Amino acid sequence: MIARAGQICAIWVLSVLSATAVMAQEAEVAPEAEPEQAADETVPEKKGFLAQMKDPEDGKFDISQYLLDNLVGFLPVPLIITEPAVDNGLGLAGAFFHKPKADQMQVRDGNLILPNISVVAAAYTGNESWFVGGGHLRNWSKDRFRYEVMGGYANINLDWYGSDGGPIEDTGLRFNVEGAMLDQKFLVRIGDSRWYMGPDLRILNSDVSFDLGLPVDLPTVENSVVTLSLVTIYENLDFKLSPRSGLQLEFDASVSREAIGSDFDYEQLSWKARQFFEFGDKYFFGWRLDGSTTSGDVPFYLEPFVELEGIPAMRFQGPTAATAEIRGGVDITPRWSLLGFVGSGRTGDSVSDLSSAESHSAYGVGFRYLMARRLGLRLGLDVAKGPEDTYVYLIVGSAWR
Repeated sequence: MIARAGQICAIWVLSVLSATAVMAQEAEVAPEAEPEQAADETVPEKKGFLAQMKDPEDGKFDISQYLLDNLVGFLPVPLIITEPAVDNGLGLAGAFFHKPKADQMQVRDGNLILPNISVVAAAYTGNESWFVGGGHLRNWSKDRFRYEVMGGYANINLDWYGSDGGPIEDTGLRFNVEGAMLDQKFLVRIGDSRWYMGPDLRILNSDVSFDLGLPVDLPTVENSVVTLSLVTIYENLDFKLSPRSGLQLEFDASVSREAIGSDFDYEQLSWKARQFFEFGDKYFFGWRLDGSTTSGDVPFYLEPFVELEGIPAMRFQGPTAATAEIRGGVDITPRWSLLGFVGSGRTGDSVSDLSSAESHSAYGVGFRYLMARRLGLRLGLDVAKGPEDTYVYLIVGSAWR
């Protein structure tokens, strides 16, 4: 999604797409019907609901069978929003799994090719922000071509603190962004590698207003932001939702111009790098380095910001922002894990300014439970201490988006 102010709702949709993609990645295509069994053969008894909540390998609570063996094309997905900037929230999504094509649900380079997936979603938060929308994910020719489209309508309330050192850095100004969003991406695999490349078109038509608590309301400003990007991705993860090993790289170079329908002229380069390791039978570690830099006439609500648990979204903004974080932990049992993390972010006018900029750090601890072994899906809580307060996050899958 294009708007930084709309990034919260974008995360909701992308999280659902990520979660459902992993579920689809692990699901098996239903076998063709077998001939009637002979009279002396025993017909397997169908498992009851409670029986499907246990893993046949260790007898522990596990929802793999319930999610995968009963998949009939539709899957409800609860959305738990723990972003302090929107005062937390709840939502619901529905994922529709289309019948796999002949070249889907096959192993390629150690990973199953995804089926086509459609998603609808809606959510509401504690500060009266809300979102409705959906998306579609598909691929062709043994995952050589990928197409993603996401869109929706959002009404988001956030606080703008300005760039570091600004006059409103401590108090913030409440503003609202309401409008429609559309994001379309088409990627092509480069040869037989794990690299993908292609264009991404993002459109945001919104009304922006400030609430300053004055007797007279300030006028609402109508904005249209259109960006065209070249996206390059490298993916090599064991599980997309809760990775334990592998490498993921993403580079996004975008431009916004009046010539393509935008009210703003600016450029943006964003990057993500994440790597995950497993040591022995129970130790794990990961690092990430995310960032973005802009130039030109960038709307204030689109400026990059420090993205860390323990720091609300848009709390520290600037034309350039970068975040680094490490996480590590240990499996106490095959199901339960304990972990710790620490991260820091900086903002500045340019990439060169980051070396001397003030750091905004956060740290914390958490736990996970392996709730779907066949999916690698983990659920847990993180407690993060930031520069100003302590926050609790409910984590489904990875804490890194």
